[in-house]
Amino acid sequence: MQGIVTMGYGQPEVLQETTTLTKPVIKDDQLLVEVKASTLNIADYIGYVKPIQNNNESTFASLLNQGVSYFPQRPGGIEFAGVVKEVGTKVTDFQIGEYVCGLALGGAWAEYVAVDQKMLYHAPKDFSYVESAALPVDAVTAYGAVKKAVKFVGANVLINGASGGVGHFALQIAKAFQAKVTAVCSTRNVELAYQLGADQVIDYKKEDFSDYEQKYDAIIAINGYQPLSKYRDHLKKQGRFVMVGGKPRQDIEGMVGELFYMGREPKITSSAYPFLNKKLTMEKVVALANVGKLKPYLDHVYSVDEIPAAIRYIVETHAQGKVGINVNFSE
Repeated sequence: MQGIVTMGYGQPEVLQETTTLTKPVIKDDQLLVEVKASTLNIADYIGYVKPIQNNNESTFASLLNQGVSYFPQRPGGIEFAGVVKEVGTKVTDFQIGEYVCGLALGGAWAEYVAVDQKMLYHAPKDFSYVESAALPVDAVTAYGAVKKAVKFVGANVLINGASGGVGHFALQIAKAFQAKVTAVCSTRNVELAYQLGADQVIDYKKEDFSDYEQKYDAIIAINGYQPLSKYRDHLKKQGRFVMVGGKPRQDIEGMVGELFYMGREPKITSSAYPFLNKKLTMEKVVALANVGKLKPYLDHVYSVDEIPAAIRYIVETHAQGKVGINVNFSE
């Protein structure tokens, strides 16, 4: 079986194609899926691709390279979409030939992947393979964040980081929740934010959302860094702040803030994803997609042998929406 595996620790080119993989054998509660598409997430490469901007090999990196080289080669990739080819004896929700998407937790960049039925979902009916593959991580994360933050129709919501993988989904989902959305993004993403439904867009290259006196019912902060105090100053008394991802300093502040402000208003929440019922949430995501209220924006779509170039692009350019991968080894 063909796939893209890591050959060590280093620049993106450590991800190379191989033809020596063994086709997975499924367990009773698993399915075998022929993979048609995948997408890129930071977790796909952060463990074995060293910072692209830094070509100097440290002692730690050298040791890590040696360690990674001892691991059995297995395909990378987390999100995927494809077609069911085999069904385990305990699987009840899927049939051979169905169009699905899901989470592989490593293994999506190969011809076939074995996946537990609880990590597999029926794909939106009119989505392409790449569009469906874009949903299981970022759209589910975005749905959880919006559900925690937006508690009533007409809520004023600020989304900081509204054009990236999670952010562009959060913007659309907040609009589906009938919120009034202010999107914060860079100059190149202003038009995209309006296209996705934003009521107002703040270009952080030109102004700061804190320059305005507006207070919000909810603020969703996605990656980047702003002091927690700045967010609290722009929340209404019973407002909600939800943080998704970000730099280590932001993660620490979010967790400490959640503990310190526990039981107080406004409510501070450090993360949206770990506490989700992912199966139920993905069903909600697919339902929104099926009625035209949610659609991934694909910045670029690469072929499977271009994954190193795709990683360089997403790191150096800060892609809009998602970057897709067509998984077709015959081309």
